[in-house]
Amino acid sequence: MQEVFDPKAVVLIGVSRQTGVGAYNGLEMLQRFGYRGAVYVVHPHAREILGQKVYQRLADIPEVPDLAVIAVGRDRVLPVAEECFAKGIRWLIIITQGFADADREGKRLQEELVTAARHCQARIIGPNTMGVMNAFNGFTTAFVDLPRSPDPAPVSLVAQSGALQVGSESFLGPLGKAVDIGNAADLGFVEVLEYLEQDPQTRIIALHIEGLIQGRRFLETADRINRSKPVVIFKTGVSASGAQAALSHTGSMVGEDQIFSAAVARAGLTRVHSALDLQDTLQAFRKLPLLRGRRIGIATPSGALGIIALDALSREDLVSGPLPENIRNIVQPQGPYWHILHNPVDLWPIGMLTGDYLKIAQQTLSGFLADPNIDGIICMLPALSSPLHSNIIASPTFFADLHLERFNKPLVVSLYGDGREVVRRNLDPVPGVAGYFSVEQAAHALGQLYRRYQALKRPTESWRLVAKTNPPAPAEPLLLGQAALEFLAAYQIPIVSSRLTHTPEEAAAAAASSGYPVVLKIIAPEWLHKSDRGGVILNLMTEEAVRAGFERLQYLSALPFSGPVGILVQKQLSGRELLLGIKADSTFGPVIVAGYGGVHTELWGDVVKTLAPVNLAQAREMLASLRSYPLLTGYRGAPPTAIDELAQTLVHLSNLAVAHPTLRELDINPLMATPEGCWAVDARLVWRQN
Repeated sequence: MQEVFDPKAVVLIGVSRQTGVGAYNGLEMLQRFGYRGAVYVVHPHAREILGQKVYQRLADIPEVPDLAVIAVGRDRVLPVAEECFAKGIRWLIIITQGFADADREGKRLQEELVTAARHCQARIIGPNTMGVMNAFNGFTTAFVDLPRSPDPAPVSLVAQSGALQVGSESFLGPLGKAVDIGNAADLGFVEVLEYLEQDPQTRIIALHIEGLIQGRRFLETADRINRSKPVVIFKTGVSASGAQAALSHTGSMVGEDQIFSAAVARAGLTRVHSALDLQDTLQAFRKLPLLRGRRIGIATPSGALGIIALDALSREDLVSGPLPENIRNIVQPQGPYWHILHNPVDLWPIGMLTGDYLKIAQQTLSGFLADPNIDGIICMLPALSSPLHSNIIASPTFFADLHLERFNKPLVVSLYGDGREVVRRNLDPVPGVAGYFSVEQAAHALGQLYRRYQALKRPTESWRLVAKTNPPAPAEPLLLGQAALEFLAAYQIPIVSSRLTHTPEEAAAAAASSGYPVVLKIIAPEWLHKSDRGGVILNLMTEEAVRAGFERLQYLSALPFSGPVGILVQKQLSGRELLLGIKADSTFGPVIVAGYGGVHTELWGDVVKTLAPVNLAQAREMLASLRSYPLLTGYRGAPPTAIDELAQTLVHLSNLAVAHPTLRELDINPLMATPEGCWAVDARLVWRQN
């Protein structure tokens, strides 16, 4: 992709002859951005645009450019692309909209375009894109006038919208490179990530994602890169309305957001949930070292702000550290005798008494930095525009004198007051410190630094699905009752003693064999939610009760009992009810589900999801993350359930998921967990057809 970000020659096809206000002329924007490579313009009717010679035909250009930028009507895109392929051009950026982002005809045209490109071994960015921006060399394909930084940041953006390039200062902060993949008809996130991995000018990668394909390959690539370059993800289209808008915008497939969150968290990637969060997080990663512990030093001019900081840090799972002795010995004696210091350190009384607030603040920050029991610092500072308060406004020199590079600790500053914009702007060039406009933003930045530090300690894992065996799927697309339980048993998932029966006599014999009490259940495709409809009878203690229960359920079902349809007789168990399952996600493949089970599963919504496969440690983490986990470990004196057996069952379920890629859904509800073990009581498996 070097030819895309740093082309030696580029051809523009579809440039307007209009220039100036409202023209959106790509050639004009390229010239204003400062590109110094060779530029060719093709236009059938013009001879010159903005002093640039214009060619009437692509074939007349005297060399083969590295890149073609196409901005013609969608019906002309494919013929123009074929001219590029014939010329030998192998990289195309297609600005034009109206393909898969529009209608069925647009989708057809997009498919033809990609087919033609692959036949010629060419690559396409877009369509429906603003293309690329490289502030390091002055190259842009945008049709909007972009400011070029004289000192580009080592931050690269891969987005599904050009708006983030245009408004980078609002969404990301300083930006060095960007690519809008648009509809991602050909080139997608994975290919751009692989280029940025090797790019020496990129130190941090930001992704704006509406939808993903190649989910497993994306995770494998992003996981690897994230260990050396932070990968920050801003996922949109998470609401029902947002997902629909994403489909109309880029033609992307949007998966379930909880699964997306579980996937990126397991890969150790950093996810943000708003444009403001994206900007704050990128600033932290760009300017600060990682937070290697949870203990924070808090310096504040107000006790109230200190309390706000404690609350904000708590939400990030961070805590205030012990007050350093050098602060107690050096700073405290300068204040009133009654002002006893703690962490948070209230600086105002000492600053007012000494008349040098900034000196006291600097001594306090130095004390936190030097103490090995403090891992990071948050400081609240006034930023007032009045000249009467210039003596308490921290300058870049104030922070430079702290010699932050010696300590490798993050320092975040929460600025408040009507002059905060100016103070933060002055602070931006100072390394090792980051300014924010709220205590909560500053605390969250520390939280992101700590979570990244923790994520980097994760062991490497493979994201590829490799099954030990690949048995064929059952002939029937739906398995219920005894057939489903026996299928689970083949994968070492423990099942309760049960038998499918078709007559009262068979039911009575099955009950006698398993031992009382027993449960009777209607097993039929029409009775998936049998408990809600009275299709389950519990606590049957005698043969007579079993026969009577069988006849009642047979009458209720109004079904002929034969083959897989009948009454399941099961040994009744008592214990905690869990839900285990498998869901085939369109983006990431098989997902393992665990949660609070029984008839109230949907009501409680206590469910955790992660991608298959899972190992024993990951299975234990899944169970421990449930709100109902205390019920499994012995709540209020109750005996604990067999957690190790539960975790092992999740591993076996994961093996089943990997072995059957055509499995669409699997529900075990309930799985009964007791101190002695766990057993699947009811199950349903559904396979994809064709």
